[in-house]
Amino acid sequence: MRRRQIADAARTIAVKYGSEHMTVRRIAKDIGVSEGALYRHFKSKRDILSLMVERIEEDLVGDIEKGSAAASTPLGVLDSSLRNHVSAIQQRRGVSFQVIAEIISLGDKKLSRQSSEAVNAYTGRIRDILCAGIDAGEIRKDLDPEKAAILIAAALQGLVSRWALGNYDFDLEKEYLSAWLLLREAIVCRE
Repeated sequence: MRRRQIADAARTIAVKYGSEHMTVRRIAKDIGVSEGALYRHFKSKRDILSLMVERIEEDLVGDIEKGSAAASTPLGVLDSSLRNHVSAIQQRRGVSFQVIAEIISLGDKKLSRQSSEAVNAYTGRIRDILCAGIDAGEIRKDLDPEKAAILIAAALQGLVSRWALGNYDFDLEKEYLSAWLLLREAIVCRE
């Protein structure tokens, strides 16, 4: 039994039934092992959530790395990275946001810190792309890259929350595109 298999099962349960149904018993049942076997790898649901946060960070950074490989300019990298991220969110039904919400509701300081570090790594990568865009003359020089990165991530989170709360009743990628075009216009250099 691999840790990745356990994390994938937990992710599937969170998507299908909600994170409140993501229990050690349910995960063990879904992958066909005893709870005891699962407890050999994880002490608790919190440990599983910690692994899921690691996977979330890998996914977020991976989306940016894919964007970097697909574009040659900083603005192109940002556009491609965000598109990859939204596409992945749509495929995974926003499970990353569900996991973070579960962690917030638990009030576990260690998990909260780990989640915060994952989000900070993501916004830090966005900030770095924005800085490169400023240096390349594509993005306004008066833009605060740190605040802009947070704003971009927050706008994306708000859109995904609306989508999930609305029972996934609109095309996330289409809605993202119109929001991104608005944000893009606010940051692009006009000189």
